[in-house]
Amino acid sequence: MSKSTNTNANRYIFIIAFAIAALILVNGGFAYWQMHKIKTEFEDVANKDLPLVTQLLPLIDRQFEQTLLIEKLHQQSHGHQGVVIRTLEDSFIRTGEKFDTALATLKEFIVPLMSLGQPETRAEMIRVNLLLEQIGKEHQQYHDQVIAMIDTIKNGGGKIPAQVIRILNEEEKELRLELTGLRDQVQRFTQQSVIAVDKHESWVIQGVVLFTLFVYSLGTIMLFMMYQVMQHRQKAVEELAYFATHDPLTKLINRRYFFERFEEAINAAKRHQHPLSICVCDLDHFKQINDTLGHQAGDKVLASFGELLTEVKRPEDIAGRFGGDEFVLCFPNTHGKDIVHMVERIRETMAKKEFKLADNKRFSVTATFGIAEMDLNSRCQESLFEAADNALYQAKEKGRNTVVLYQN
Repeated sequence: MSKSTNTNANRYIFIIAFAIAALILVNGGFAYWQMHKIKTEFEDVANKDLPLVTQLLPLIDRQFEQTLLIEKLHQQSHGHQGVVIRTLEDSFIRTGEKFDTALATLKEFIVPLMSLGQPETRAEMIRVNLLLEQIGKEHQQYHDQVIAMIDTIKNGGGKIPAQVIRILNEEEKELRLELTGLRDQVQRFTQQSVIAVDKHESWVIQGVVLFTLFVYSLGTIMLFMMYQVMQHRQKAVEELAYFATHDPLTKLINRRYFFERFEEAINAAKRHQHPLSICVCDLDHFKQINDTLGHQAGDKVLASFGELLTEVKRPEDIAGRFGGDEFVLCFPNTHGKDIVHMVERIRETMAKKEFKLADNKRFSVTATFGIAEMDLNSRCQESLFEAADNALYQAKEKGRNTVVLYQN
């Protein structure tokens, strides 16, 4: 991943992370706001709608009591009306006063609700208040007519005409129907309010869940992008570490890293008293290849020789490129005479290999090798390399394309 691509990916991750944080805040604020509204709606139902039905019941009961008194008065014979008329009048007046008291209490309950709560509740309370005003006027008219009728009986006016009784009965019936109708309307409104609150709550819950899933999806995308960035970054770090210790052309370790591992191998050999040998080599007339065939041909030779060293060496052996056409191999726990055949195989394989140019011209390259074994008692790193270089020089003196083991 390039630096520009990595920067863009980091920018996108930052944007998504910022968007997720903002969406979480919005989602939380929206959920809080909606749940507060739902709480208010529930309070309207619990503290306003439902109590209103309860407040209406005393009105209906008082009206029903007055209805019973009228029926009782009508059922009395002319001879007995005078005996019970006083009692009936007092009862009727008390019932009327209770009706007025219940009506006043109900209005006191309704008046604050006309300016509080949800818009639907306020509108319903205004409508109920208007109906109660009308019912109050009709009840007062009905009440006055009944009192007048009772006064007529008390003053010896005789039996009340059936027509008057019928009119009073119709007024009473109409009044009772209005009260029960109002009660039924309020109950329906309360039921609808409960259903609306339930739907609102369901909608909010579904919305919050869907929104949360959306934010979760964004979070998943961000985590995936972060994983990709980390993977590319890890790969880049590994590549940097690799090219810091390896030659990119031959894939062998470089000079600096070779000496680190070579020093470790020498210390291990001295500590355990194991043999250790090295082989230095270079490609014969390599400068001539670069000068006549071009650096591309030279790079092809170097890469091929690096592959050959990697294929032939053992896992514990160390192969490195010193620079140019110079290479070195370290063989831990191995005597010099024991690696001659391995190095010979490398030399023969390289000598037989043909390289092809773009114009189909072919050429081959040989290599020369010098081997030296470390003296555990006296030889240090510098002296071991000097011995291997001397062996390499002897091999070149013999005509190159050969292997020489250094002899004291």
